[in-house]
Amino acid sequence: MVANLMTNTPARDPFNNSVVAIVGRVTLTAADTPVVKIGTIPAGAMILSIASRVITAVTGGTPVLGIGSVAAGGAVPAVGGTGNVQTVLSEAAGSETVFPLAALTLPPTTDIDIYVGTSGGATAGDVIVAVLYVKPLS
Repeated sequence: MVANLMTNTPARDPFNNSVVAIVGRVTLTAADTPVVKIGTIPAGAMILSIASRVITAVTGGTPVLGIGSVAAGGAVPAVGGTGNVQTVLSEAAGSETVFPLAALTLPPTTDIDIYVGTSGGATAGDVIVAVLYVKPLS
C-alpha cells in the first residue's frame, strides 16, 4: 500500500506542493501594444520559472520582451526592459526557460497579477508565456 502522500492531513488541498502554471499569449498589433495580463499568483506562492515560446519573432524598434507584476487589481505595470519579474526573454523565434529576477521578492505577501509585453517600440511578434509556481500551503 502506498504511504499517505499528504503526510496524514486528508483535508489538505491536493494541489498544494504541486507545480501550477498561468499561461498567456501576446500578439503585438502596434508599438508595445498590447500588454497582456496572463493571470494572478496567490500570496505565498513561489515562482519557479518562466517558459516562453516565441512563435513569430518580436521585431520593430529595439524590442525587449519582459514580464511585470503588480498587486492584484492594480494598474497595468511597465513591462519589457522595466518588468519586475523578468526582463531578458528572447525575442527570436524558439523556446526558452528562465528564472525570475533575483531582485523579485518571493514569496509575495499579496496576490499579484502577472503581465507580459514589450518595450523599445516593438511592433510585431507572437509569444506564449507560462509562469510556473508552487501554491502556498493552506
